[in-house]
Amino acid sequence: MEAPHNDLLQQIAQLSETYPNLADRLSQAAKQLQNSGLPPSDSLLQEMATYSRNFAEVQTQALVQNKSALAPGEITSLKDIQNLVETAAASVGKAEIRDAALKVLDRVLAIAHREQSDFGALQSVHAKARELQRAISESSPTQLHSDAESLVSGKHPVSAVLALVEQQDKLDDEQWVILEETVSAAFGKQLAVAISRGKLTIAQMVKAAPPKVEPAFKAAPEPKMGAQPLPEVIIIPSGNVAPKQVAPQIQILESPAATAPMHEVIIVPSVEVPKSLQTTGSGNIVFGAPREIQQAPVEGGLGLKVLAHIQGIGDRTFGAQEYAGTKAQGRRVEGFLINIEPPIAALTVEYMAHVEGVGDTPWLSEGELAGFRGQAKRIEGFAARLSGPQADKYDVFYSAHIQNIGDTDVSSNGEYCGTRGKGLRIEGIKVWIAPSASSQVAAAVGLKVLAHIQGIGDRTFSDKEYAGTKAKGLRVEGFQIKIEPPVPGLNLQYMAHVEGVGDTAWIDEGELAGFRGKAKRIEGFAARLTGPEADKYDVSYTAHIQNVGDTPVTSNGQYCGTRGKGLRVEGMMVWVEPKA
Repeated sequence: MEAPHNDLLQQIAQLSETYPNLADRLSQAAKQLQNSGLPPSDSLLQEMATYSRNFAEVQTQALVQNKSALAPGEITSLKDIQNLVETAAASVGKAEIRDAALKVLDRVLAIAHREQSDFGALQSVHAKARELQRAISESSPTQLHSDAESLVSGKHPVSAVLALVEQQDKLDDEQWVILEETVSAAFGKQLAVAISRGKLTIAQMVKAAPPKVEPAFKAAPEPKMGAQPLPEVIIIPSGNVAPKQVAPQIQILESPAATAPMHEVIIVPSVEVPKSLQTTGSGNIVFGAPREIQQAPVEGGLGLKVLAHIQGIGDRTFGAQEYAGTKAQGRRVEGFLINIEPPIAALTVEYMAHVEGVGDTPWLSEGELAGFRGQAKRIEGFAARLSGPQADKYDVFYSAHIQNIGDTDVSSNGEYCGTRGKGLRIEGIKVWIAPSASSQVAAAVGLKVLAHIQGIGDRTFSDKEYAGTKAKGLRVEGFQIKIEPPVPGLNLQYMAHVEGVGDTAWIDEGELAGFRGKAKRIEGFAARLTGPEADKYDVSYTAHIQNVGDTPVTSNGQYCGTRGKGLRVEGMMVWVEPKA
């Protein structure tokens, strides 16, 4: 509890001790006034005035400190004031736990596999962390999310993953066994094995300090700069310098100002660089023009150059479908620009942004900066669209990583991606252009199915994989389904019939249908596809039901299961296929 709340509660306690005695004396004085006309003494009236002032001061402090929307007339007693202060103090404690839990989840989302970027077991952990991050962020200040305290105390399975990865060398054998069993039960043995083998690490962006270069000669006095720009200069040490078998360091340096011209200065030692030297790795520094962007392998996709101006880092350039920004570092994207590169005749990209303190920008032409450099203003959302005679042959897709929310769904063709009015920064964006769906054959669709099983907890399965148990009498208590990897223009929704609740509404992919921790069975469910590409696919599913067995295959929104019979779903199977 914070000191201001403590001080206020002490003042309330002192007044609580004062007013019973004062009330008794005022009662006696009132009787004397009624019976004999004797007025209250001056000292009693002075005490009453002092009490009134103290009461009004405490009342005002309580309303101001807690930013209450209540009027003073609605707080009519010391008990009312005490309740207000105690409620606010409890909210402060809950807010601290909430913030600490979000920091734990940020660290979990920074965990990466050293060798496999798509390691399935870790993706399950990340999905759970993002789900918790969203739920905790959206919880009200007075109602702490049920998992927040267990995340902070380290008792949650997600916290156990983080503890094993971060504190491997600090844990004793007993602690390791307990944490490993927790992780294996929640996310599978494969993840626990990967951690024990040191395959997982906390990904961090390391900003290397530039090497100190000693001058090879005494520099002449610097000439005065004229109005004409300097030509390119190549400075080469004397040929007497002994060759060193060390590759030079190369790094991209930014122009000192957005409008200032940059002239290439190349410093080359008198050595022959081995042909095997990699000139595009993270340890290289390029003066002047940045390295050629390696475009992401998008089938039929166009090349893009995406420049992001990142808090504390500056300009960095990325390619199509390449994540432009940072994660788990709390750095805002302050500006960005997009170019189709190489250019496509009769096709251009336009974009806009919602900027802190500014609002929505107009639509900008490619190559123009959306946002600002040097003004510390965050980008909170953005959109992109195509124009030109060739625009109907392509779609532009994009997503963002948002503070306290995580990765957004994929948006396209002018749809807004992000938030407005919530003060949440975008920490990275991803943009790509692909031929329009009308010119493409429907692609294969993968699914990730999470089932929350009685006595077991969350387990993750893929499409056409049985998600649940058989012959064990264990109910499925909740499930969530997600298209993974995402397919532009295609989304999934589902509903469930839950014990004691009935039919849920249609739920967007990635959200839980059913409950955790309430011991309520799923008795049936349905799934359907939405979006511009939905008419190209079928979603099919079946269930294993208590005392019934496997149901026939159902599809495209038809109900699968029972209602009102008290029969549990013990497992399910879901898949999506292109239409014949």
